Amino acid sequence: MSTQNVPPGAVVVGVDGTGKDRRALAWGAVEAARRRTGLHVLYAYPWTVFASEYGIAPSAEILRDASSVTDAAVDEALESVPGLDVTTQVVVADAAVSLVTASEQASVVVLGARGRGAVAGALLGSVSQSVAAHAHGPVVVIREHGGAPDGPVVAGVEPAQGAAAVLEFAFDQARAHGVGLRAVHAHSLASLRTDFFGARTEEFLALAAEQVVVTERSAIDALVAAEAGRGVAVEVVDVEGHPVDVLAEEAVAASLVVVGSRSRSGLAALRLGSVSRGVLCRAPVVAVVRVPVTGG
Repeated sequence: MSTQNVPPGAVVVGVDGTGKDRRALAWGAVEAARRRTGLHVLYAYPWTVFASEYGIAPSAEILRDASSVTDAAVDEALESVPGLDVTTQVVVADAAVSLVTASEQASVVVLGARGRGAVAGALLGSVSQSVAAHAHGPVVVIREHGGAPDGPVVAGVEPAQGAAAVLEFAFDQARAHGVGLRAVHAHSLASLRTDFFGARTEEFLALAAEQVVVTERSAIDALVAAEAGRGVAVEVVDVEGHPVDVLAEEAVAASLVVVGSRSRSGLAALRLGSVSRGVLCRAPVVAVVRVPVTGG
């Protein structure tokens, strides 16, 4: 697929002609209108998965049927934002590869997803997981149900994991939608404990963890202060618990949860980080923001 067909800076919505497209298209349309970039609807026709290895090409009639998917998507988008500039594209290619390629030109890529919870989360889908892991910019995944459209934007922040980029995106979304921002810093010692630690080791870990929390809170406060004056009410909260569990609970009353994913290459780029992946599987509306790798 060539990125020449994706207008630079457009909001790209990946569709597949099912019910989960609806909320993604509505969200993408509003975002495109806000950014004044236009909406680009992309349908990756899965023909090649079944037939390309055998040299069978889809007929013109079949491709016209595929275009009906994008035509319906345009109608959905225009219901949300009448008069919006919408372009479409049907590609005979792998959906994840096509959307990752489109992300090179897009300001943000939006995808729909089904279900929620442990089982549904485990079956989120290879397309959503792959695009979120490999995209060159932000990816927003929206489930068919859940979330609170008028709720705050929740940012999962950790100074060592690109909190500045996460907060920048979260502030932008909160201001655009006229809602507050909750910067949530989750922390837990549970992963460090074993049955073999003595009292002195436990005491050392507790003191070290307390110092880390204080240091990271200071860093987060400084990042929030740097964004002051943007007209967004901000609450910074420290929560004891695993970040995935904490952010999944926060997501129930949130309009959007924003998490970071490090930009990597090679083997490390094959999957999302555990927190990003876990939140993506359990929260109804998630933005995965690409953040730079600062260490080795």
